[in-house]
Amino acid sequence: MSRITGAIGVSVDGDDDVEVVYTPGYRDRVYPTLRIGNSLGLDVTDASPEVLRQIAEAAEELAEWAEKRDLAAQVAAEDGVRSISIPTQPGRVAA
Repeated sequence: MSRITGAIGVSVDGDDDVEVVYTPGYRDRVYPTLRIGNSLGLDVTDASPEVLRQIAEAAEELAEWAEKRDLAAQVAAEDGVRSISIPTQPGRVAA
């Protein structure tokens, strides 16, 4: 199995689709891919249900972080602050 080492940066904005694409293959095998915009595809053909649930949990964690970021920016704007920073949280590290 191939593995990526290092870091990959992909910018995802509100116009990018996040979807699952099923591609038919040899002998009717289906190859599912998690597509994030046009920039990134995550092949999940051989991923276990546990790994897919971990991906879903990580996405939920990121959604909560984004909500906190947006709320902090809204509060700061109401207070007249032009720049804010969100402290990092110890815990899960992206691989």
